[in-house]
This record gives sequence, C-alpha cells and structure tokens, in this order.
Amino acid sequence: MLSECIHDETTAEANQHIGCLSHLRTDKGRRIRDHSPEEPILIPNDFISDRSRITSSKAYRLMALKTQVLTEPGNPFIRTRLAHVLEVDAISNILANALGLNDHLVSAIAHGHDIGHVPLGHPGEHFLAKHIGRKEFCHEILGPLVAQKIERKGQGLNLTWETLDGMMRHSGNTARPEMTQEAWVVRYGDKFAYIFADYSDLSKRMKCPIPAELTELMNKFGISQRSRTSLAMAGLIVESAEMKRVSFEHSELAKNFARLRELMMGVYVHVTEQSLGGIIEPVLKFLETLNLGDPYLLFALMTDKDVIYLANKSNRNFTHLQDTALAERLPYLESIGKLDLCNPYLDW
Repeated sequence: MLSECIHDETTAEANQHIGCLSHLRTDKGRRIRDHSPEEPILIPNDFISDRSRITSSKAYRLMALKTQVLTEPGNPFIRTRLAHVLEVDAISNILANALGLNDHLVSAIAHGHDIGHVPLGHPGEHFLAKHIGRKEFCHEILGPLVAQKIERKGQGLNLTWETLDGMMRHSGNTARPEMTQEAWVVRYGDKFAYIFADYSDLSKRMKCPIPAELTELMNKFGISQRSRTSLAMAGLIVESAEMKRVSFEHSELAKNFARLRELMMGVYVHVTEQSLGGIIEPVLKFLETLNLGDPYLLFALMTDKDVIYLANKSNRNFTHLQDTALAERLPYLESIGKLDLCNPYLDW
C-alpha cells in the first residue's frame, strides 16, 4: 500500500535525525517570584515544577468537564478537553525527545496549553468574544491569565515565563519566530492531536458525514489514528532537520496536513446544533444580576455542565450557583479585582 511505503520511508529518514536540534534546547526558566514558602522542597528542574503546579491546579481538573468536539458526550470514549491535553503531551514528548529538545518544558506547556478554554468549546469562545466585542479574547490568552491571576486564590502558580509564553503561543496568530523550539513542538503537537483524534471521534463514534476528499486525504496518512499521527511526527522530524528548527510547513506531507486541517474546519461547524445565544445569554445575564464580579470571567471559569445546568433553571437564584465549579472560587475573586481578559500579563 502506498501510504505504508511513505510511512516506512519517512520514519526511516526521521530516525537518522534523532537529536538534530539539541543545540537549541531550552534548559533554564525564569519566574516572577524565585520561590514560594508553600513549596519547601526545592526542585532543581524549573519545568518539572511547572508541570506539577499545572496538573494540581483547579483549572486543569475542570478540563475533564469541558468540550473537545462534543459537549457532554454520552459515549465515554469521545474525548473531553482533558483527554485531548493528555494526547498533546504524549505526542509532544516524543517529538521533543526525538529532536533533542527539553521534554520537561514541552510537557509543562502541553499540560497547560488549554486551561484557558471556556465552556462549550470553540463555539463558546467565539460567542463570548463577539459578546465582549474584542477579537483578541481567546483561550490561549486566557490560559496564562488564569495561571497567574486566578489559581491559588489569586496568588498564581508562579510558572516560568517560558511555560506561560508557550501556552499563549500554541494556537491562533500568536506564534513568533523567537519563541522557544519547545513551544513550536507543542504548537504542532496540538494540531496533530486534535486533527487525527477528532476525525476518529467524528467519523467512528459520532457517525458524522465526512467529505470524500477528507477521507481520501486522511487515508493517505494511514489507516488508523496511530499510523497517521506517527507519519506526521516523522515528517516534522525530517523537515525540522532540514530547516534547522522545528518546522512542518514546506514538505508535501506538511501541505497535505494543512489541507486536512482546512477540511476538518469545515466539518466542525456541522457537528452539533447549539443555540449558544439561548444557553449563554441567560447565564451571562444571571451573573450580571448577581454582581459578583466580571460576568465574562465568571462564565469562563465554569464547566459545560455548570452552564447547561444554570441555563435550564427557570428560576435561577444564588443557591444554584453553589452547585457549580464557580462556588469554590467566589470567596476570593472579589479580592483579585478587575482583570483584562485579553491580557496574558506576561510583561515582566
């Protein structure tokens, strides 16, 4: 089979370039505070510490109840946001090790990259951005804000600048040539994870209609999610060795992947029919009425289940809020004060 030959050839070539970017490895991070009295054990590796702080955070746990493709999936094998994050971490770690980069930094960025997602996935984010009236409102900006200004009752996680910057630049138009090579790895690892995994969920588990061109092009990468991901990873390693930096843009394989992503974007919009206005607007109005803080921030800190629960209540009152993930944070949100939701607060 042609795809198997391409896979074998590309993998063999990738194996010849193991460690090719080791000279670009990021070994040291910098924090806004040197040390926290809450952490008496000094961890010499900055990025192992970052990963630990992220995975023990409230925002990280809430991703298990946030949309990846489908809101509140009935099938337990359909991915949640947290399941996606774990796949990004796995893919990015393999790439970092193959390229000779810092896998601990990559893992910290991967685990933290989606903690800024609002309820109801990307449609919820786009709705909220339009409601706020600011195009720069997005989960990649909100993630560092949550990590620095919301977590630990407003004290923040005190992550390194390198981890926070990588979290902010994993998606959208935020990428910059000067960002760490580890951040570039997660940026591509994220795309590999969601394109191939979402295709599996959409086509096999949700039985969504898939365009013939998308199926044909997907099968050129392999007949399974594992083989498709493996080929894309091998292609990135080969191109990165040639370009002397993390890259997956110029090869025929990379261009095919870009087309795959373009076709998938056309499928996502038909996955579910959600009346976002009917769900989100009454919840936002309720949060405004309570006057407990910025209603947009309060909304962003809830889960899909929280929002749907409140939207379905005909006589919403304060006691209903106590049944949501927001309740535990309310006592200290007022003391945090007003925050700009489009500012990652990385200017230090």
